[in-house]
Amino acid sequence: MTSLFRNLSAGIIMLSTAGAAFADSTALTSAGALAFDKANTLFVGDGKAGLVHAFELSDTQLEDQSSYELGRAKTFEGRTVFDNINTEIGAVLGVTADEVQINDLVVHKPTKQIFLSVHRGLGPDAEALIVKVDQGKIELVDLSKATHSTQSIGALPGDETIEFERPLHTLAITDIDFYNGEIFVAGVSNEAFDSTLRRISYPFDDDVAVSRIEIWHAVHAQWETRAPIITQTIAELDGVATLIALYGCTPVVGIPLGDLEDGKQVRGTMIAELGYGNSPVDTVVYTNAWTGARNVLVTNTHRSAASYTLHTLETAGAMPFGEGVQPLFGIGGAEYTPVPMSGVVHLDTIDDTWAVTVRENPENPRELQMHTLAMPMFFERSDHVVEMNWKGAPDPFGFHVDPPLKYN
Repeated sequence: MTSLFRNLSAGIIMLSTAGAAFADSTALTSAGALAFDKANTLFVGDGKAGLVHAFELSDTQLEDQSSYELGRAKTFEGRTVFDNINTEIGAVLGVTADEVQINDLVVHKPTKQIFLSVHRGLGPDAEALIVKVDQGKIELVDLSKATHSTQSIGALPGDETIEFERPLHTLAITDIDFYNGEIFVAGVSNEAFDSTLRRISYPFDDDVAVSRIEIWHAVHAQWETRAPIITQTIAELDGVATLIALYGCTPVVGIPLGDLEDGKQVRGTMIAELGYGNSPVDTVVYTNAWTGARNVLVTNTHRSAASYTLHTLETAGAMPFGEGVQPLFGIGGAEYTPVPMSGVVHLDTIDDTWAVTVRENPENPRELQMHTLAMPMFFERSDHVVEMNWKGAPDPFGFHVDPPLKYN
């Protein structure tokens, strides 16, 4: 779930020969994509070193957050955890807000605790750290207290840049997802097919299945092998475990996990197009409590968020591809419901009712705010000025029946 084009990890890539081994040092050279397994293991993408770290957190490092009030869902009022989260993190790390870079966010579902990968400082000497939110306060996670193992992801890009001076090594690990005892690591390599997906068992055993991914891109009307998956999630479509992958500019692609074999070149099926001039940020699977439908939500840099039902993705079929197909400069394929979210830098679900975002502060877009949003609407009523804000105005939805929210 990484906001790739807003937060590029800094540093010079180094080839790593480290395999699956318990490490004496827990130092991260960079901290990017995050994921949890079903228990207490936190996976951290370290693209600079070409490693995925696994930290088995102890019970003392995970604090139950059930007593922390997240807002009032029935009136679409979330809670601002931090108005300027960079300032809060900087105060703990001993730096100013502009020296804090937030790279990813993930929620430990059993405890509802929020974790973030951050860099203290900017540039190649930035220090990589993990912080967490405990009852509305930022705390540094002492990774030396966790059982730690690492896995090399294999062939890595070099230190060259691509267009617009983007260092290629910052794309080494773009996202990580855990599913049924394995992690799926998206990114680029130094092979002929830059776009690479690694499939790795956990606990690590030094066995990495590497698939090269090719997709049809409707906007460009061509097959593409270079640009990597930006964000991904895994869901069952018609009973088949499927990687739902989002690329820049912005194809939605389905890849059955069974196709991901070591050394195989895989063609993903393009099932939707979200529109040019945009990049995806995060994607999560959630249940719409109002309808019971399972959905995939995609947040974007330059368009509203999009919610697809799994049924829609199952029945959409492949978009037109191949010789003679003209570029599509619009939205196409599987239909989605627009969701009114903008300025979202990171997002994850907390439980069946709440999601948490790091987003641009509506009152001051120069600052990043951590705020909760009620599902399935992902809508914050206080962001908008409407008729019902006035005392004595009609209240057809009953928003004013309850007293104003107050937190301890």
